[in-house]
Amino acid sequence: MRTEIAYIADYLDKVVTDPIPRYILDKEIYNRHVTGYEKSKWYTQLLSEQMDNGSWGRFHTQNTKLKDKKIFVTTESALIRTRELTLPVNDPVITKVIKLMERYVNDEENWTDANEHHYGFQIAFKAIIVANISTFIPDHPLVIPKKEVCALNLRKAFKNGCLDEEVWEKENRLSNEILLKPYMVYILWLLQKNKYLDDETQLNFLNYIWYRKQGIYYRTNMPVSDVQRLESKYFSCWFTGLENLKDFSLFPEFMDKGIYRHLINEVNRLMREDITLPASTSVSNHYSESWRDKSSRDNDMILRILRILIMC
Repeated sequence: MRTEIAYIADYLDKVVTDPIPRYILDKEIYNRHVTGYEKSKWYTQLLSEQMDNGSWGRFHTQNTKLKDKKIFVTTESALIRTRELTLPVNDPVITKVIKLMERYVNDEENWTDANEHHYGFQIAFKAIIVANISTFIPDHPLVIPKKEVCALNLRKAFKNGCLDEEVWEKENRLSNEILLKPYMVYILWLLQKNKYLDDETQLNFLNYIWYRKQGIYYRTNMPVSDVQRLESKYFSCWFTGLENLKDFSLFPEFMDKGIYRHLINEVNRLMREDITLPASTSVSNHYSESWRDKSSRDNDMILRILRILIMC
């Protein structure tokens, strides 16, 4: 652990007592034996809204006709929260939803989202589901074929060093496994922890997505390279890009182009100065149960940044 990272971790170790931040710190930073996350408010939220089949309702699209207000408007939104809280893959909540996703992909259960009537919808939707599985079990039997095809087609699309989207689309139609745009987060998930992805293709892809003006589709809407400060209303959105790229093996190389040092400086400012962070949403991007409290919000942000720094 780098000295500056150890200093930040030590600071949090002294001040964090809330169940989920404590759990994340012990698990991801210190590799300690962890317990107690099941008693947290955030775990109870997930558990209470999970249905008997393992879902939280529709998988990908919100049902706006529901009369009852829900915390998690889709199964995907609940999965985002489980990843933020780094729930273990053998937790009953995760086990249950993974089994559901397996049934979806194997045509053993129908999803409740509306089926769109255009070429490849079923294939694309299953690729979205498999990509979600891959974030929990990268070597899952349903994931491996998609990872292999994704890496192979991307290599062909980068044959001349720059992404040829026509080649990407053509190869995906031939293989009938993916049918998703290369700038969607699901492609990022399938490419990370992927033994079929060679370093040259990974480097080309990271250069493409890092500097893409529109960012990661429906996640950032800005380039990852467009560095934001803590006070910016765009900081959390920008930072989401880093969180969705952190498991690429070449991620540290890109962080060393100035973002790593920037985040260290931002954490130091947050620990020493009176900084007003933009408001967080009520469902995500925070860990403490008293998340509206200023010190808790500050510590949550420090921990969120630390989880990225530790990957470098």
